[in-house]
Amino acid sequence: MIVGSRFFLPANSLAKVLRLADPVVTCGEGALRFEGFSGCCSTYIRADFLPDAYEGEILGKGTTNVDFNAPMRAALARVRDSEGMGLSVGADGVTINSVTESKVELPLRWLRGMLEVQSYQAGMRLRHKMNGMEALRFLRALPRNANGRTPLWIVAGPTGLRVTAQPSPDGVRMTDSSRLRVLETLAPKAKSVALYADEAQQSSAWVLDFGPTRLTLALSAETWRGFSGEGQSLRALLRASGSTALSSVRAQLNWQAALDPAVIASALSLPAGEVSDALRVLGATGLVGFDVAANSYFHRVLPFDLAMVDDLNPRLAAARELLEQPVVKIISNDPIEAQVGEHRVREVAQEMQCTCPWFAKYQGARGPCKHVLAVEATR
Repeated sequence: MIVGSRFFLPANSLAKVLRLADPVVTCGEGALRFEGFSGCCSTYIRADFLPDAYEGEILGKGTTNVDFNAPMRAALARVRDSEGMGLSVGADGVTINSVTESKVELPLRWLRGMLEVQSYQAGMRLRHKMNGMEALRFLRALPRNANGRTPLWIVAGPTGLRVTAQPSPDGVRMTDSSRLRVLETLAPKAKSVALYADEAQQSSAWVLDFGPTRLTLALSAETWRGFSGEGQSLRALLRASGSTALSSVRAQLNWQAALDPAVIASALSLPAGEVSDALRVLGATGLVGFDVAANSYFHRVLPFDLAMVDDLNPRLAAARELLEQPVVKIISNDPIEAQVGEHRVREVAQEMQCTCPWFAKYQGARGPCKHVLAVEATR
């Protein structure tokens, strides 16, 4: 199970490693979703069970999170394809074949990762699609000695997908193939397997479609880069208090399995672009998730208190401090150029750049620095 795995272990944390296994379970409009992370937060997984995937009655809707410990994992391991599985999900816990796990507090690192992974998935596009056996052949051909230090690129070949060390504009960046090996036993049973990636090649997602059931596996750029530290949701969080459409869109949430911006825009008489922006903000505050296969958000509620935003996002808190001082001086608006304390922020080819050490190290790949955030907040 992904939630019981760890693909990267910091050298200074051997004595305090926790095998986090706390899936988030959401039920809405007949869809049942299980979301979770690996212990290192570099791998996100979600299983979607659509109404045709189960027999039974949906008595309510909501989100809960539980601890899948050894007894629960053992109960799942005993399930066979030819047998049924009794499942009960409630506000206080989950029961599978008489084994019950109670609701627990969601780890903060998972909470931050959940917010970030939605931002990444919303920016992904389909790169490759294949059937289950083609996917299995590719997975079995992956190099066994890939250590995650040297990136490889997944590209289309004459007989299917293959990997190359040469960067490719149509390829998908990959490190540490061990994260994909969890799909080997499932791929042959899938009707189709789709591979998605964002434009900056900082995250990718594999979607296995079994008909009434889908499995999504999203990977960060490196095993040592957990989604919890990526910072892709910072811009949306900064806009959370300034959007006039946000409260109206939030009022439309009612545990929908798929949120259509056009439908919401029509109901609220708002531009579709404003609704899409509001959904991105709601994703950054834990109120919606993103289904990359359906290319739509879905309603679910994480135990996220907006008062915790600054504690969970130090860069966001630092940007607000810069605005309060104030030290942001706009020099030009087109293109944008500003002085923020000792550092200069410039817009170059529609990308924001800064002279600070953070930007020099990550080049914007891990979200904006505090200086860029502060400048963007003044626009």
